[in-house]
Amino acid sequence: MLNSNSKIKCGLCIHQHKCFFSNLSEEERDLLNKNKTEVFYKAGETIYKQGTSSNYLIFLLSGMAKVMIEGDHDKNLILRLGKPFQILDFPAIFDDNMLYRSSVTVMDSTACLIDIDVFKSIILSNKKYVPSLFSHLNQVQNHYSKRLINLIYKNMEARIADALLYLVNEIYYSRVFTLTISRKDLAELAGMSKESTSRILGQFKEQEILHIKGKEIEVLNKKQLEYLSKVG
Repeated sequence: MLNSNSKIKCGLCIHQHKCFFSNLSEEERDLLNKNKTEVFYKAGETIYKQGTSSNYLIFLLSGMAKVMIEGDHDKNLILRLGKPFQILDFPAIFDDNMLYRSSVTVMDSTACLIDIDVFKSIILSNKKYVPSLFSHLNQVQNHYSKRLINLIYKNMEARIADALLYLVNEIYYSRVFTLTISRKDLAELAGMSKESTSRILGQFKEQEILHIKGKEIEVLNKKQLEYLSKVG
């Protein structure tokens, strides 16, 4: 983990229209800018750890990170993959600032650490910002709820189908992509063992649902994946 020497000023960022903080006033953006630290993380580094408290809100500027629940015996469940201009997670900001999930980079990434007290002061003083905050929280919780329900009730083929559709529709936006996460990560995204994941990927390849060559994956039959997800 290395501190970045250059800090992007929020109001001057060319990507601010995509940003979670785009609706803030110029004065509020300046306040955030004065109370943030940009940190560079190498691939595989922990950004924050489940069960610890944090004085920062972590916002991803570049790269990709997995947000996960850590279980016993190195058995983890990846809830989602965080992309640039997204808040990776919220600590319990009006309680004990505890973090209930972990985040680890899957490639070299830069994160913006925003002072949590400054963020709270903006929430409390800007009522117009509250709806967008709650909308974001609702979307994240809805995603987590659907993920957990699917993992409880769906069979293994459906779980792999869900994971692949998530990568196609929400991460790479293409049926052809280079897998930037490991096979172990893919298994944890599906809530399965690495061995079972490899076996089912092999089945999908034999059934010509997928073409796989190393880390290159092409979804040949997206409708079949959608069908497996639905009936599984």
